[in-house]
Amino acid sequence: MRLFQLVRDSTAEAILKDGFQDLPFEVTEEGQQFLGVKFFDSPDGWNPEIKGGNILRAIEIPEDALSGHEVLAMEDEPEIREFLVPSSLVNSYGPPVVEDADINWPGLLEDIYTDDIGDDPE
Repeated sequence: MRLFQLVRDSTAEAILKDGFQDLPFEVTEEGQQFLGVKFFDSPDGWNPEIKGGNILRAIEIPEDALSGHEVLAMEDEPEIREFLVPSSLVNSYGPPVVEDADINWPGLLEDIYTDDIGDDPE
């Protein structure tokens, strides 16, 4: 099964260097926390940050290995499945690949005059 994770560019570098790390996630209404690596089975499960620097990573893990690690279906997107997988399991399937990157080049728009954008011509 192909799983997706959206990370910032600095986090992507750390994953390549040190592998995935377990992080705490609140997964119940009572606030119970579990450790693991969060994935969705669709890239649509993630909300990218507007300021750029988003790296969408993908990794292949057999569905039978994910048994017991599915968290719940997203309420607003019931067809998207969410998983909280121990880092040891994820790391055993190798490093992820870059699926998509949204890089925000510093200073890219600094010299462009944008004050009149959105003004209606009269």
